[in-house]
Amino acid sequence: MLPHASPGVNGGGRPFPRLLFVDDEDSALSMYKRILSPDHDEWESVGEMKRLAERVFETRGTRPRRPRYDLVTCRQGGEAVEAVKTAVAEERPFSVAFIDVRMPPGPDGVWTAEQIRMMDPHIEIVIVTGFSDVPASEIADRIPPPHKLLYIQKPFHMQELVQLTAALSAKWETEREAYHLYLDMDKRVSQRTRDIEAANAELEKTLGNLRTIFGGIVQVLTGLVEIRDPYTAGHQVRVADLARSIATEMGFESDRIEGIRVAGVVHDIGKIAIPSEILSKPGRLNENEFALIKNHPKVGFDLLRTIDFPWPVADIVYQHHERMDGSGYPQGLKADGILMEARILTVADVVEAMATHRPYRPSLGVEKALEEISQQKGILYDRQVVEACLVVFNKKGYLLK
Repeated sequence: MLPHASPGVNGGGRPFPRLLFVDDEDSALSMYKRILSPDHDEWESVGEMKRLAERVFETRGTRPRRPRYDLVTCRQGGEAVEAVKTAVAEERPFSVAFIDVRMPPGPDGVWTAEQIRMMDPHIEIVIVTGFSDVPASEIADRIPPPHKLLYIQKPFHMQELVQLTAALSAKWETEREAYHLYLDMDKRVSQRTRDIEAANAELEKTLGNLRTIFGGIVQVLTGLVEIRDPYTAGHQVRVADLARSIATEMGFESDRIEGIRVAGVVHDIGKIAIPSEILSKPGRLNENEFALIKNHPKVGFDLLRTIDFPWPVADIVYQHHERMDGSGYPQGLKADGILMEARILTVADVVEAMATHRPYRPSLGVEKALEEISQQKGILYDRQVVEACLVVFNKKGYLLK
């Protein structure tokens, strides 16, 4: 059963999201309170994230309001566990918990997170740590599921904390609303089993609402990635638009094209797990840094797979660096083992990446990008997809915007 909240306290019928911060240093807890105050200057970045999301989905919303939170702080793991136990019992659950790893003399943050996850499987947990504390793989094994476990490295930027808090709080609230929407749908369908037409109409309405909710999740997470990685700002949007154009040229139906576009918009969502210094590094990556980069499709898959999109978005994201000859990553899939949607996204991703500026090199240009996919047609890239991409550029005058 998903968490419920007590009656609204913010004048709009809803309670403020509840956040839990666990750190043995009073100065760290005071910093969290100061940064997440609605009067802090860093909240201007939330407005920027909202504007980016609106650009991605070609919509316009109301002026973003500064979020307000109900903050609870604890200095030790045992105290935090009791706070979560009380919150669950009172049906006033926490949406996000930020937990430091080292908290002497009591239990460490990994133990604390384990206990909290057992009591509340829906809470979003952020491990606050340096890379030297505990291996990330060990933490992930002890605190499943991986899509509800993120990391923030010390020292972090104030803007990063503001954005991550806003994104995870929105994700938690959206998943809760989606669950209740499903319950409502089931109730309505059960009551109208003798009226098939009315039940179908209600189902279509609910599906539309769910897609809006999915769009909300995508907007927040996409905005977060693009703000953290300014060098590739707009990359996901351009890839999505090119992939949509290629799929249209190949004669795909409109609903399938929309699924490809949505996958394109979030295909690099897994980069939220990669330190900003690596994403924006101007020189060549070393072996360990590139290993982190190569893991971003898997991280993206873990983040997206529990969202019930009408399309295989998580699998498309997982496969967008695979190659037809099996030389891609992270799974080494070949030919028919790769979804056609992922093959389209692969070509769009390669063309956009080569044709635009990157921190480690200037733009190579569209002509060089098209030459690359032409030479590797049928080897690295799907032949039919490459031919459609060439038509889009050479005969229909497509321009990367």
